[in-house]
Amino acid sequence: MRTLASRWRLVAASILLIASATTLMTLYVTQYRVDSQTDAAAEDAAVTAATTATAALLSYAPETIDADLDTARSLMTGEFATYYGKFTAAVVAPATRDRGVKAQAHVIDSALMELEPGHAEVLVFLKQETASRERPQPAVTASSVVVKLAKVDGDWLISAFDPV
Repeated sequence: MRTLASRWRLVAASILLIASATTLMTLYVTQYRVDSQTDAAAEDAAVTAATTATAALLSYAPETIDADLDTARSLMTGEFATYYGKFTAAVVAPATRDRGVKAQAHVIDSALMELEPGHAEVLVFLKQETASRERPQPAVTASSVVVKLAKVDGDWLISAFDPV
């Protein structure tokens, strides 16, 4: 009787171990692994979108301000697009028109920080040259930003823009 009980415990423990291993493997394959796998093309697309949009967002001239801002807005989504629209209408566009402010941003380097199927974060290092009628000699500033992107209809669009 004692050996029969020992065998049943061994069988039950083996079944429990196999069931646990099967559950863990299933979770790994269906949940974790799918989310963490990315391909080089997806990484490149996110980084390219972030760098292109960052340069567009921070570049404008008095002669082309409306087109520049429209182009930049087309590369954004969500609350950030709303904020950018209000900020540029109230501050950037008037300063550009009234004082002849011209800004040109150049991306120096960028690096992917995070990539998920519908979300990405890219660290962008940039140099911006700003001049105006009062100060025709461009002032050069270097900065870095974390650009958060959301995938909308197959395109990566800026959903947040955080200086670091």
